[in-house]
Formats: sequence, structure tokens, C-alpha cells
Amino acid sequence: MSLQYFVYDIESIVDKNLLNRTLFSGKNLNDEEAYKQHVEAITKDTGKTFVNTSFHIPVCLAAVAVEKDLSIQKIGLLGEEKKTPGSIVKHFWDMYNRGNFVLVDFNGRGYDMRLLELWAYRQGIPIHYKHFDKFGIRYRYSDDKHLDLHETISNNLSVRYQGGLNLFAKLLNKPGKIETTGDQVQELYEQDKMFEIEDYCLGDSLDTYFVFLRWKVVRGSISLDQEKELVEKAYSTIQRHAEETGYLKKYLEHFGFWQPWE
Repeated sequence: MSLQYFVYDIESIVDKNLLNRTLFSGKNLNDEEAYKQHVEAITKDTGKTFVNTSFHIPVCLAAVAVEKDLSIQKIGLLGEEKKTPGSIVKHFWDMYNRGNFVLVDFNGRGYDMRLLELWAYRQGIPIHYKHFDKFGIRYRYSDDKHLDLHETISNNLSVRYQGGLNLFAKLLNKPGKIETTGDQVQELYEQDKMFEIEDYCLGDSLDTYFVFLRWKVVRGSISLDQEKELVEKAYSTIQRHAEETGYLKKYLEHFGFWQPWE
């Protein structure tokens, strides 16, 4: 059976040097001063600390390869042995250019895909022409090549559900956010805690997979019984992955099986 769906998630940090050179040129600030000043400004304006994707560096890309029957083929991290930002991005685009699968993500149109495209630009990586077809992956109103669950479930953001992926995962009794959240990745990276970042990213990719399965139920593509079988099979796959790699042990501790509302 061939790969049919590529479910993925990215974690990134801020390129403080680029941010300084772009936004604070001539201000005589070091990179850390520029970063802190910028975060203070956007926090004051928006109440959030998220720095624009323009200044992000991908440090982890976790993926769940899914078969045509919606079972998990493989769980893993992109970037080959030495997982640098450049190798992560090259690995992704090499797979994408050769493959013929549907990308599945959560807010990928607003973040993940935009970051990957920006880094294709930054690294000089060619993207297959199919990516730019009129009704290709960048086309908003089709999920034939790219299924952004955030947009699809909210009917192209006609309603904004609070909680994001974490909400939809917990509605299915899946772990969602446990101890780590996206805004902690910068600090974890600076503390050289890549295992924690990768473990968190793998968990998000699996949450996305389970949300994807439930959306398939809502769309009438599979039944609840079929979803239950796939979830049980996935649980066994995650257990094996945890035993082999050491990742996802906390994810399994918080893993639950969905029960209907009574």
C-alpha cells in the first residue's frame, strides 16, 4: 500500500539575528535586546507573544504517514540523521516533489506551509510545479491536495473555535497539550532540550491524525466503528514506537478512547 496522506506538524524558533537586522537596523541593539523589545511591543499590542512567521526557523517536523485505508504506515521526524533547519526543509520538499499524497495539518495554511515555502525561498529549493496549479495545494476551497483541518472544521474560519488543535484533541479524549505548549519551544531550544521539543511535536502530529479520522467520520467517509478500529490500531503502533525510540511515553500516559456524550 502506498502513502496516501501526510499528516505533519512543525515546531520553530525565532531567528533573532534576522529580526534584529530587519526591524531594528541602525538601533545598535544586540540580537537578544531586539528580540525582547519586539516581544514586549507585540505583547502590548496583541496580548500574545507569537513573533511573525517571517522570522521563524523550523527546528522539528514530525509526521504520520497514512495509508489509503487510513491506518498509520509510519511515525517519524524529518531531517535524516542530522536534523538541521536546512535538512528538515530539504527532506520535506524532496518527499513532496516525488510524492502524490494529501497534506494534512492544523492551521497549515496560516503557518506550517507558509514557513516551509519561506524556507524553500531561503534555501533555494525548487518546488514541483503542481504546487502552484490553479486548484493545487494553495487553493483554499478544496481538500484534494491539502486538508487544513483548522479551516475545514471551521468552514474557512467562519467561526473561530477557542482552543485550536488542543480543543479538538481533548474532545476525542486524546492528550492534546500536556506539559509543553508552542510558546515554550524557544526556551526549550535555548536550554538544548530537543528531545522535549520533538516529543511534543510528535504528539501534535498524532493529535492531528486523530482529529483527521473524526473529520472523516463527520464527512461520511468512514463509520464510527471503523474509526474505533483505526484508533485501536494506532494505539498499538504508538506503543511500539515508544518502545523503540523513547518518544511518546507521556502521550500514551494521557491517551484515552473516545466515549459519546451522555
